[in-house]
Order: sequence, then C-alpha cells, then structure tokens
Amino acid sequence: MNRKQLVMQYRTTRKIKGHRPAIIFLKKNIGQIYNEGSADFMMSIGKEDLYFQRLSTFTKKLIPEKDFQLHLNRVKTYHLRQINPMTQCLTLYTAEKFFLEIFFYCNLPDGYETEANIESTIKMLEERGVKEVKL
Repeated sequence: MNRKQLVMQYRTTRKIKGHRPAIIFLKKNIGQIYNEGSADFMMSIGKEDLYFQRLSTFTKKLIPEKDFQLHLNRVKTYHLRQINPMTQCLTLYTAEKFFLEIFFYCNLPDGYETEANIESTIKMLEERGVKEVKL
C-alpha cells in the first residue's frame, strides 16, 4: 500500500487525531523528545499539539500504545534540510535545546500529500512565531 492510500484509509475510518497527516520516519536520537527505536509514524497537527501515531513496520496498522504528542508551545525553531534527492529532514528544536528529527520522502508520486502537509505544518508553526534556523 502506498502512502497516499494509507492516509486515505485512516482518513475515511476517522482514526487520524489531527489535520494535515503525513507519513514520516523517526530515528532514535539524542534529542530527548523521541527515545524509542526507528519507526514509521503518521504525523498530524492539532490546535495545540503535533500528534505522532505509530505505524507497525510491515502491516502499517496503528499502534495506539506507542503514540505520543509534542505541544506546539515547546517548539521554538526549526530547520529543514535535504538529506538526498528523495529524503528531507525537518528538525524541531525546543527552548530546552531538545530536538526531534522528522524524516520524510519527497519527489515521489505517492509522496506529494506528505510534502504538501509538512509545508502546511511549517507555515502554521511560523504563524505561531517559530523561526527557521539556517545552519
């Protein structure tokens, strides 16, 4: 199942917590926001939170007990960078110097919705006063 079909499936069953869903990948890092292993998530934005709904590795079913959320007031800056021609990384930084690296695919036929929704999420963050960091 491609990413577009996966998002539509969860939209029609009303299992997505927020708006503007995007299929993303998180890796364990030292940023102290996400400390589990590498996994796929469906990220969506609510009024006050970013929701991360865990997807199983092979079947892509939701695993609610592994979901988490990040309050938008914690996010102070962000950085968007190109990893390779098909992968980008959006890094969100908090005032406490914690960070979360959000990896997503780009320039793929089934990835347009994810790219558009992440751009929309960035725009919403900027409207809330979150600044872009140039590295």
